[in-house]
Amino acid sequence: MNEGKEVSRRRFLAATVVSGAALTVGTAGCAHLKDHARGGAKISFVTANLVGQVTGYRFELAHWGDQHKKTVAVTDAAAWRAICGEIAAHGYKAVELWEAHAAPEVMDKKRCATWKSIMDDHGLKAVGYGGGLSRKTAEICQWLEVPQINGWIGDNTPEQATALCKETGVRFNIENHPQKTAEELFKVIGGGNEWLGVCIDMGWLGTQGVSGPEVIRACGPLVRHTHVKDVKAAGTHLTCLLGEGVAQVADCIAALKAGGYSGWYSWEDEPEDRNPFDSAVRNLHWIEKEVGKNRSA
Repeated sequence: MNEGKEVSRRRFLAATVVSGAALTVGTAGCAHLKDHARGGAKISFVTANLVGQVTGYRFELAHWGDQHKKTVAVTDAAAWRAICGEIAAHGYKAVELWEAHAAPEVMDKKRCATWKSIMDDHGLKAVGYGGGLSRKTAEICQWLEVPQINGWIGDNTPEQATALCKETGVRFNIENHPQKTAEELFKVIGGGNEWLGVCIDMGWLGTQGVSGPEVIRACGPLVRHTHVKDVKAAGTHLTCLLGEGVAQVADCIAALKAGGYSGWYSWEDEPEDRNPFDSAVRNLHWIEKEVGKNRSA
């Protein structure tokens, strides 16, 4: 893979940090996933949380691409089984696969069958694939029965992306990183349609110093997926416990609910200096509580 594909949805990550100094959005195809909800909220674990695992949870965000390559190299069936076991042990019933854990350069139909069997063994439902849109990643999603790719559109125009999604039955959602407005996101997906939508990353909106609730309201029903993340301060992407940073996560969830969102809340925390499992249960319960609140944005 070339550099852009190696880092997948983190394609412009380091540059972003420096420069940062009706379609029912998540419900399509999800009716059969009710058993995987927690307390009425559909919450999943993003395996990109484990970006630091290969180096003992010590790395720098600018070296995401190196972590990606190392993760691809060490993720065999035994490693994937251990990851799924730990995710399930912390109370999660759904998972969003980071591209490095099911990378196009190593996955084939047989390997995907093994990955899916392991997820099934641990009671985990695959609800998303965090990476770049390509024919191969869409094929991987077909094999793993993943309904959507959340990340970067790759080399595709909106028209090409739509055609690919329609052909494969896999939806695509552009995840905000450098983008600060709904208009910037819509431009990437040609305004959006049945197949192309938006994945709101709350942490990156906090990093960019913009109002997450305002962007969510502006995106409206095109929000098809969410990454629930908090960061310590604008201009950086140092993650922290949900509700303790600047990303207005509780207000973002309220805005989603007020807009009729009923899709997945994927917990994402990619710490550079700690094991994310240490806060996995706490953040799972935090999301459950916020989604369960009767409040408006």
